[in-house]
Amino acid sequence: MNEANLTRFGPIVLEGEQGTPSTYKSTFRALEGAAKLILREDGIGSAQININGVSVVEPREANADSEVVITVDLERENSVEISVSGRLSVRITQSAEADLGLLRQGYFGLNTSDLERQRAFYETLGFIGEIYPAGPETSTTFAQALGFPDNYLIHVSLHSLENPPTPPFVDTVQFRGESYREEPPYARLNHIGMAYSTYSTPSLDGDYAYLKSQGVEFLSSPATAPNGERFVFLKDQDGAFLKLIETDEGEVSSPGPNLVRLVNTNMNVADLERSREFYRLLGFTESESNSQTGSGEFAAAHGFDGPIEFEGVDVSLGEGTDGATIQLRQWQNPYDAAPSYAPPVNHLGIDRINFYVEDLTATVKAMNELGFEQLGPLGGGREVSIVFFFDPDGIKVQFAGPRTD
Repeated sequence: MNEANLTRFGPIVLEGEQGTPSTYKSTFRALEGAAKLILREDGIGSAQININGVSVVEPREANADSEVVITVDLERENSVEISVSGRLSVRITQSAEADLGLLRQGYFGLNTSDLERQRAFYETLGFIGEIYPAGPETSTTFAQALGFPDNYLIHVSLHSLENPPTPPFVDTVQFRGESYREEPPYARLNHIGMAYSTYSTPSLDGDYAYLKSQGVEFLSSPATAPNGERFVFLKDQDGAFLKLIETDEGEVSSPGPNLVRLVNTNMNVADLERSREFYRLLGFTESESNSQTGSGEFAAAHGFDGPIEFEGVDVSLGEGTDGATIQLRQWQNPYDAAPSYAPPVNHLGIDRINFYVEDLTATVKAMNELGFEQLGPLGGGREVSIVFFFDPDGIKVQFAGPRTD
Protein backbone atom coordinates (compact mmCIF):
# COMPACT_ATOMS: atom_id res chain seq x y z
CA MET A 1 0.00 0.00 0.00
CA ASN A 2 1.40 3.41 -1.02
CA GLU A 3 0.79 6.51 1.07
CA ALA A 4 0.88 10.11 -0.17
CA ASN A 5 -0.04 13.61 0.94
CA LEU A 6 -2.07 14.67 -2.09
CA THR A 7 -2.66 18.28 -3.03
CA ARG A 8 -6.42 18.47 -3.57
CA PHE A 9 -6.59 22.18 -4.35
CA GLY A 10 -3.93 24.66 -5.45
CA PRO A 11 -1.43 25.77 -4.83
CA ILE A 12 -2.59 29.17 -6.03
CA VAL A 13 -1.33 32.64 -5.14
CA LEU A 14 -3.89 35.43 -4.93
CA GLU A 15 -3.15 39.14 -4.67
CA GLY A 16 -5.64 41.88 -3.96
CA GLU A 17 -5.38 45.53 -2.99
CA GLN A 18 -6.86 46.95 0.17
CA GLY A 19 -10.45 47.90 -0.56
CA THR A 20 -10.55 45.83 -3.76
CA PRO A 21 -9.77 42.26 -2.68
CA SER A 22 -9.05 39.48 -5.13
CA THR A 23 -11.78 36.83 -5.28
CA TYR A 24 -11.61 33.26 -6.52
CA LYS A 25 -14.11 30.41 -6.82
CA SER A 26 -13.50 26.81 -7.84
CA THR A 27 -14.45 23.18 -7.28
CA PHE A 28 -12.32 20.13 -6.59
CA ARG A 29 -12.58 16.43 -5.80
CA ALA A 30 -11.30 14.69 -2.70
CA LEU A 31 -11.92 11.87 -0.25
CA GLU A 32 -14.51 12.36 2.46
CA GLY A 33 -12.69 13.25 5.65
CA ALA A 34 -10.07 15.47 7.20
CA ALA A 35 -7.63 17.61 5.21
CA LYS A 36 -5.26 20.50 5.80
CA LEU A 37 -5.70 24.04 4.55
CA ILE A 38 -2.21 25.55 4.27
CA LEU A 39 -1.85 29.32 3.97
CA ARG A 40 1.35 31.24 3.33
CA GLU A 41 1.00 34.98 3.50
CA ASP A 42 2.97 38.06 2.54
CA GLY A 43 1.47 41.32 3.75
CA ILE A 44 -2.10 40.08 4.26
CA GLY A 45 -4.66 42.75 5.06
CA SER A 46 -7.61 40.37 5.26
CA ALA A 47 -8.65 36.96 4.01
CA GLN A 48 -11.91 35.06 3.92
CA ILE A 49 -12.09 31.41 2.81
CA ASN A 50 -15.25 29.31 2.56
CA ILE A 51 -15.16 25.58 1.86
CA ASN A 52 -18.50 24.04 0.92
CA GLY A 53 -20.23 27.18 2.13
CA VAL A 54 -18.62 27.11 5.55
CA SER A 55 -16.23 29.85 6.65
CA VAL A 56 -12.92 28.31 7.67
CA VAL A 57 -10.70 31.40 7.78
CA GLU A 58 -11.45 34.72 9.41
CA PRO A 59 -9.22 37.76 8.72
CA ARG A 60 -7.36 37.47 12.02
CA GLU A 61 -6.39 33.84 11.31
CA ALA A 62 -4.45 34.75 8.17
CA ASN A 63 -2.19 37.29 9.86
CA ALA A 64 0.53 34.88 10.96
CA ASP A 65 4.15 35.66 10.16
CA SER A 66 4.54 32.92 7.56
CA GLU A 67 2.26 29.85 7.52
CA VAL A 68 -1.10 28.83 8.91
CA VAL A 69 -2.35 25.22 8.88
CA ILE A 70 -6.06 24.63 9.52
CA THR A 71 -7.83 21.28 9.68
CA VAL A 72 -10.90 21.14 7.44
CA ASP A 73 -13.45 18.46 6.50
CA LEU A 74 -13.90 17.63 2.83
CA GLU A 75 -16.58 15.87 0.81
CA ARG A 76 -16.31 13.96 -2.48
CA GLU A 77 -17.15 17.13 -4.44
CA ASN A 78 -16.07 20.43 -2.90
CA SER A 79 -16.38 24.14 -3.55
CA VAL A 80 -13.98 26.84 -2.40
CA GLU A 81 -14.42 30.61 -2.30
CA ILE A 82 -11.53 32.92 -1.44
CA SER A 83 -11.42 36.68 -0.93
CA VAL A 84 -8.11 38.30 -0.02
CA SER A 85 -6.38 41.65 0.18
CA GLY A 86 -2.62 41.38 0.15
CA ARG A 87 -0.80 38.28 -1.10
CA LEU A 88 -1.81 34.78 -0.04
CA SER A 89 -0.80 31.27 -1.15
CA VAL A 90 -3.47 28.60 -0.66
CA ARG A 91 -3.09 24.81 -0.77
CA ILE A 92 -5.34 22.02 0.52
CA THR A 93 -3.71 18.64 1.16
CA GLN A 94 -5.10 15.27 2.20
CA SER A 95 -3.51 11.97 3.16
CA ALA A 96 -4.43 8.99 0.99
CA GLU A 97 -3.30 5.43 0.42
CA ALA A 98 -3.75 2.96 -2.42
CA ASP A 99 -2.28 -0.06 -4.17
CA LEU A 100 -2.72 0.60 -7.88
CA GLY A 101 -0.81 -2.48 -8.97
CA LEU A 102 1.73 -0.88 -11.34
CA LEU A 103 4.08 -3.48 -12.81
CA ARG A 104 6.29 -1.51 -15.18
CA GLN A 105 6.39 1.24 -17.77
CA GLY A 106 5.10 -0.05 -21.09
CA TYR A 107 5.95 2.94 -23.27
CA PHE A 108 5.79 6.65 -23.77
CA GLY A 109 3.63 7.81 -26.64
CA LEU A 110 4.93 9.96 -29.48
CA ASN A 111 2.79 11.24 -32.34
CA THR A 112 4.28 11.92 -35.75
CA SER A 113 3.20 13.48 -39.03
CA ASP A 114 4.86 10.74 -41.12
CA LEU A 115 5.18 7.22 -39.73
CA GLU A 116 7.51 5.89 -42.41
CA ARG A 117 9.90 8.77 -41.86
CA GLN A 118 9.72 8.23 -38.11
CA ARG A 119 10.40 4.51 -38.45
CA ALA A 120 13.58 5.35 -40.37
CA PHE A 121 14.53 7.87 -37.67
CA TYR A 122 14.38 5.26 -34.90
CA GLU A 123 16.30 2.80 -37.05
CA THR A 124 19.02 5.45 -37.33
CA LEU A 125 19.05 5.74 -33.52
CA GLY A 126 19.66 2.00 -33.24
CA PHE A 127 16.18 0.75 -32.30
CA ILE A 128 16.56 -2.75 -33.71
CA GLY A 129 13.24 -4.12 -32.47
CA GLU A 130 9.91 -3.11 -33.95
CA ILE A 131 6.29 -4.25 -33.90
CA TYR A 132 4.63 -2.97 -37.05
CA PRO A 133 1.79 -2.55 -37.57
CA ALA A 134 1.05 -2.46 -33.85
CA GLY A 135 -2.68 -2.05 -33.76
CA PRO A 136 -5.84 -1.65 -35.79
CA GLU A 137 -6.24 1.41 -38.00
CA THR A 138 -9.63 2.08 -36.44
CA SER A 139 -11.10 1.22 -33.03
CA THR A 140 -14.03 3.07 -31.53
CA THR A 141 -13.31 1.89 -27.97
CA PHE A 142 -9.62 2.83 -28.09
CA ALA A 143 -10.48 6.16 -29.74
CA GLN A 144 -12.96 7.06 -27.01
CA ALA A 145 -10.40 6.13 -24.36
CA LEU A 146 -8.06 8.71 -25.95
CA GLY A 147 -10.72 11.42 -25.84
CA PHE A 148 -12.22 11.15 -29.33
CA PRO A 149 -16.03 11.31 -29.44
CA ASP A 150 -16.29 8.40 -31.87
CA ASN A 151 -13.48 6.87 -33.95
CA TYR A 152 -10.05 7.62 -35.36
CA LEU A 153 -7.80 6.57 -38.23
CA ILE A 154 -4.21 5.77 -37.29
CA HIS A 155 -0.97 3.95 -38.11
CA VAL A 156 0.98 2.56 -35.12
CA SER A 157 4.52 1.27 -34.67
CA LEU A 158 6.23 0.15 -31.43
CA HIS A 159 10.02 0.66 -31.31
CA SER A 160 12.46 -1.09 -28.97
CA LEU A 161 16.19 -1.18 -28.36
CA GLU A 162 15.92 -4.98 -28.08
CA ASN A 163 15.09 -7.66 -30.65
CA PRO A 164 12.74 -9.39 -30.14
CA PRO A 165 11.01 -6.17 -29.07
CA THR A 166 10.54 -5.66 -25.33
CA PRO A 167 9.23 -2.72 -23.30
CA PRO A 168 9.71 0.06 -22.61
CA PHE A 169 8.69 0.93 -26.15
CA VAL A 170 8.29 4.14 -28.06
CA ASP A 171 4.63 4.02 -29.12
CA THR A 172 4.72 5.97 -32.39
CA VAL A 173 1.34 6.95 -33.83
CA GLN A 174 0.37 8.80 -36.98
CA PHE A 175 -3.17 10.14 -36.75
CA ARG A 176 -4.67 10.34 -40.20
CA GLY A 177 -7.53 12.10 -41.97
CA GLU A 178 -9.88 14.00 -39.68
CA SER A 179 -8.12 12.44 -36.66
CA TYR A 180 -4.92 14.41 -37.41
CA ARG A 181 -4.25 17.45 -35.26
CA GLU A 182 -1.75 19.86 -36.74
CA GLU A 183 -0.29 21.11 -33.50
CA PRO A 184 3.51 21.00 -33.11
CA PRO A 185 5.51 19.52 -30.22
CA TYR A 186 6.53 21.86 -27.42
CA ALA A 187 9.06 24.30 -28.84
CA ARG A 188 11.07 24.69 -25.61
CA LEU A 189 12.31 22.28 -22.97
CA ASN A 190 10.62 24.18 -20.12
CA HIS A 191 6.99 23.78 -21.25
CA ILE A 192 4.59 22.18 -18.74
CA GLY A 193 4.01 18.57 -19.78
CA MET A 194 6.15 15.76 -21.21
CA ALA A 195 9.05 17.46 -22.97
CA TYR A 196 11.46 14.60 -23.76
CA SER A 197 12.74 11.12 -22.93
CA THR A 198 16.32 10.22 -22.00
CA TYR A 199 18.50 7.38 -23.29
CA SER A 200 21.99 6.37 -22.18
CA THR A 201 25.05 5.68 -24.31
CA PRO A 202 28.64 4.73 -23.43
CA SER A 203 29.87 6.85 -26.37
CA LEU A 204 28.17 10.24 -26.24
CA ASP A 205 30.70 12.02 -28.44
CA GLY A 206 30.85 9.17 -30.93
CA ASP A 207 27.07 8.88 -31.17
CA TYR A 208 26.74 12.65 -31.51
CA ALA A 209 29.19 12.67 -34.42
CA TYR A 210 27.59 9.68 -36.10
CA LEU A 211 23.99 10.86 -35.75
CA LYS A 212 24.90 14.34 -36.88
CA SER A 213 26.45 12.84 -40.01
CA GLN A 214 23.11 11.11 -40.61
CA GLY A 215 21.28 14.44 -40.58
CA VAL A 216 19.91 14.32 -37.01
CA GLU A 217 19.34 17.82 -35.57
CA PHE A 218 20.96 18.70 -32.22
CA LEU A 219 20.45 21.74 -29.98
CA SER A 220 24.19 21.94 -29.29
CA SER A 221 27.30 19.82 -28.99
CA PRO A 222 27.57 17.60 -25.85
CA ALA A 223 27.73 19.59 -22.62
CA THR A 224 28.40 18.95 -18.94
CA ALA A 225 25.77 19.73 -16.31
CA PRO A 226 26.66 21.17 -12.87
CA ASN A 227 26.10 17.69 -11.39
CA GLY A 228 28.71 16.22 -13.76
CA GLU A 229 26.29 14.58 -16.19
CA ARG A 230 27.35 14.77 -19.86
CA PHE A 231 24.37 15.14 -22.17
CA VAL A 232 23.01 16.42 -25.44
CA PHE A 233 19.51 17.11 -26.80
CA LEU A 234 18.37 16.15 -30.29
CA LYS A 235 15.13 16.51 -32.24
CA ASP A 236 13.13 14.20 -34.45
CA GLN A 237 11.72 15.37 -37.80
CA ASP A 238 8.62 16.87 -36.15
CA GLY A 239 10.65 18.75 -33.52
CA ALA A 240 10.08 16.44 -30.54
CA PHE A 241 13.05 16.29 -28.13
CA LEU A 242 15.16 13.32 -27.04
CA LYS A 243 18.08 13.46 -24.62
CA LEU A 244 21.24 11.34 -24.61
CA ILE A 245 23.43 11.01 -21.52
CA GLU A 246 26.80 9.36 -21.09
CA THR A 247 27.00 6.16 -19.04
CA ASP A 248 29.48 3.43 -18.13
CA GLU A 249 26.96 0.78 -19.23
CA GLY A 250 27.14 -1.00 -22.58
CA GLU A 251 29.74 -1.68 -25.22
CA VAL A 252 31.04 0.83 -27.76
CA SER A 253 30.78 0.07 -31.45
CA SER A 254 31.84 2.28 -34.32
CA PRO A 255 30.44 4.21 -36.03
CA GLY A 256 27.43 3.80 -33.70
CA PRO A 257 24.89 4.39 -32.42
CA ASN A 258 25.27 2.85 -28.96
CA LEU A 259 22.05 3.57 -27.08
CA VAL A 260 21.66 1.22 -24.09
CA ARG A 261 18.33 1.88 -22.35
CA LEU A 262 15.58 4.34 -21.51
CA VAL A 263 16.83 6.21 -18.44
CA ASN A 264 13.81 8.37 -17.70
CA THR A 265 10.79 10.12 -19.11
CA ASN A 266 10.69 13.84 -18.39
CA MET A 267 7.69 15.70 -16.99
CA ASN A 268 7.76 19.44 -16.43
CA VAL A 269 5.38 20.36 -13.62
CA ALA A 270 3.92 23.51 -12.13
CA ASP A 271 4.40 22.39 -8.52
CA LEU A 272 6.99 19.77 -7.58
CA GLU A 273 5.41 18.88 -4.23
CA ARG A 274 2.00 18.26 -5.79
CA SER A 275 3.38 16.03 -8.57
CA ARG A 276 5.80 14.17 -6.30
CA GLU A 277 2.96 13.06 -4.05
CA PHE A 278 0.73 12.04 -6.98
CA TYR A 279 3.40 9.71 -8.36
CA ARG A 280 4.23 8.48 -4.87
CA LEU A 281 0.65 7.19 -4.66
CA LEU A 282 1.15 5.40 -8.00
CA GLY A 283 4.11 3.55 -6.50
CA PHE A 284 7.08 5.81 -7.34
CA THR A 285 8.57 5.54 -3.87
CA GLU A 286 12.29 5.83 -4.67
CA SER A 287 13.58 9.34 -5.32
CA GLU A 288 16.77 11.23 -6.05
CA SER A 289 17.10 15.01 -6.01
CA ASN A 290 18.02 16.56 -9.35
CA SER A 291 17.81 20.36 -8.94
CA GLN A 292 20.28 22.40 -10.99
CA THR A 293 21.25 25.96 -11.88
CA GLY A 294 23.62 27.01 -14.61
CA SER A 295 24.48 29.20 -17.57
CA GLY A 296 26.91 29.11 -20.49
CA GLU A 297 27.09 25.77 -22.32
CA PHE A 298 24.68 24.17 -19.82
CA ALA A 299 21.94 26.67 -20.63
CA ALA A 300 22.75 26.70 -24.34
CA ALA A 301 22.49 22.92 -24.46
CA HIS A 302 18.90 23.34 -23.25
CA GLY A 303 18.24 25.93 -25.95
CA PHE A 304 18.45 29.08 -23.79
CA ASP A 305 20.74 32.10 -24.07
CA GLY A 306 20.61 33.10 -20.40
CA PRO A 307 20.92 31.23 -17.09
CA ILE A 308 18.47 28.44 -16.32
CA GLU A 309 17.25 27.04 -13.01
CA PHE A 310 14.95 24.18 -12.09
CA GLU A 311 14.03 22.11 -9.07
CA GLY A 312 13.82 18.42 -9.79
CA VAL A 313 13.48 14.92 -8.46
CA ASP A 314 13.86 11.58 -10.26
CA VAL A 315 11.26 9.10 -8.99
CA SER A 316 11.27 5.34 -9.62
CA LEU A 317 9.05 2.32 -9.18
CA GLY A 318 10.23 0.15 -6.36
CA GLU A 319 11.13 -3.49 -5.80
CA GLY A 320 9.39 -6.03 -8.00
CA THR A 321 9.10 -3.71 -11.01
CA ASP A 322 11.46 -2.71 -13.82
CA GLY A 323 12.49 0.45 -11.94
CA ALA A 324 10.87 2.80 -14.45
CA THR A 325 11.94 6.38 -13.75
CA ILE A 326 10.15 9.70 -14.22
CA GLN A 327 12.11 12.93 -14.13
CA LEU A 328 9.97 15.62 -12.49
CA ARG A 329 11.14 19.18 -13.07
CA GLN A 330 9.73 22.48 -11.89
CA TRP A 331 11.35 25.23 -13.91
CA GLN A 332 12.14 28.45 -12.02
CA ASN A 333 13.92 30.35 -14.79
CA PRO A 334 12.76 30.75 -17.46
CA TYR A 335 9.26 29.72 -16.43
CA ASP A 336 6.53 28.88 -18.95
CA ALA A 337 3.05 28.70 -17.42
CA ALA A 338 1.33 27.43 -20.58
CA PRO A 339 -0.62 24.25 -19.74
CA SER A 340 0.05 20.80 -21.17
CA TYR A 341 -1.82 19.70 -24.29
CA ALA A 342 -5.56 19.27 -23.93
CA PRO A 343 -7.22 16.03 -25.13
CA PRO A 344 -7.70 14.20 -27.34
CA VAL A 345 -4.27 12.61 -27.41
CA ASN A 346 -3.44 13.40 -31.05
CA HIS A 347 -1.07 16.38 -31.19
CA LEU A 348 2.51 15.97 -32.43
CA GLY A 349 5.20 15.15 -29.89
CA ILE A 350 5.22 13.34 -26.54
CA ASP A 351 2.14 13.52 -24.35
CA ARG A 352 1.29 10.20 -22.72
CA ILE A 353 2.96 7.56 -20.61
CA ASN A 354 1.77 3.97 -20.23
CA PHE A 355 2.03 1.59 -17.30
CA TYR A 356 1.07 -2.07 -17.20
CA VAL A 357 -1.05 -2.99 -14.17
CA GLU A 358 -2.07 -6.30 -12.58
CA ASP A 359 -5.82 -5.69 -12.69
CA LEU A 360 -7.13 -2.74 -14.69
CA THR A 361 -10.60 -2.99 -13.15
CA ALA A 362 -9.13 -2.63 -9.66
CA THR A 363 -6.84 0.22 -10.74
CA VAL A 364 -9.70 2.20 -12.29
CA LYS A 365 -11.89 1.64 -9.24
CA ALA A 366 -9.15 2.88 -6.93
CA MET A 367 -8.39 5.95 -9.06
CA ASN A 368 -12.07 6.88 -9.20
CA GLU A 369 -12.48 6.43 -5.46
CA LEU A 370 -9.47 8.69 -4.93
CA GLY A 371 -11.19 11.38 -6.99
CA PHE A 372 -8.87 11.54 -9.99
CA GLU A 373 -10.25 12.66 -13.36
CA GLN A 374 -10.69 9.98 -16.02
CA LEU A 375 -10.29 11.07 -19.65
CA GLY A 376 -12.65 8.57 -21.28
CA PRO A 377 -14.08 5.05 -20.99
CA LEU A 378 -12.01 1.89 -21.00
CA GLY A 379 -10.90 0.86 -24.47
CA GLY A 380 -10.18 -2.65 -25.73
CA GLY A 381 -11.19 -6.11 -24.62
CA ARG A 382 -11.05 -8.08 -21.38
CA GLU A 383 -7.52 -9.46 -21.88
CA VAL A 384 -5.95 -6.07 -22.65
CA SER A 385 -7.71 -2.77 -22.13
CA ILE A 386 -6.54 0.82 -21.59
CA VAL A 387 -7.73 3.89 -19.75
CA PHE A 388 -6.35 7.42 -19.25
CA PHE A 389 -6.28 9.57 -16.13
CA PHE A 390 -4.92 13.11 -15.75
CA ASP A 391 -2.04 13.86 -13.42
CA PRO A 392 -2.03 17.24 -11.56
CA ASP A 393 -0.72 19.08 -14.65
CA GLY A 394 -3.07 17.43 -17.13
CA ILE A 395 -0.47 14.94 -18.37
CA LYS A 396 -2.17 11.79 -19.65
CA VAL A 397 -1.26 8.72 -17.62
CA GLN A 398 -2.38 5.50 -19.30
CA PHE A 399 -2.97 2.22 -17.49
CA ALA A 400 -3.15 -1.02 -19.46
CA GLY A 401 -3.96 -4.53 -18.33
CA PRO A 402 -6.57 -7.25 -18.02
CA ARG A 403 -10.12 -6.48 -16.91
CA THR A 404 -11.89 -8.54 -14.27
CA ASP A 405 -15.33 -6.87 -14.40
